Amino acid sequence: DFLDVIPTVNTNYYGMIDQLVAYKSRVFFGTWWSTLSGYVNRMRGYYITKNKLEGYKDGSMYSYYFVPEGRVKEMRQYIPVRFPIYCREFPISWRDIDKGIKEIANSIKEAIKK
Repeated sequence: DFLDVIPTVNTNYYGMIDQLVAYKSRVFFGTWWSTLSGYVNRMRGYYITKNKLEGYKDGSMYSYYFVPEGRVKEMRQYIPVRFPIYCREFPISWRDIDKGIKEIANSIKEAIKK
C-alpha cells in the first residue's frame, strides 16, 4: 500500500498508475479478456525490447493469465497474430518497432538467403 505517497492523486488515475507499476515488474499475472492486462503486456514488450531483457529476441515475457486454463502461459512464447485479435497483445506490436521499412526488407532478404 502506497497511498501515502500519492494522497492527492484522483482515484480515477489508480488504474493507470497500476499499469505503470506493473509493466516494469519481473513477472505479471493478468486476465485474458482484460484491456488493462493487454496494455500492461504491450508496455512490458516495449520495455523488454528497449532494455534487451530476457525474451526480447523472441517476443516472450514472464507474463501469465489466471484463466482460461489453456491460455495461462500464452505470453511465454512467440505467437504470431491470429484471430481473435482483440483478446491479447502480440509481439509484432513491439518487436522491431524502431526499424525502418528498408531495414526490415533487408533483414527479410537476408533471412531468405539463409
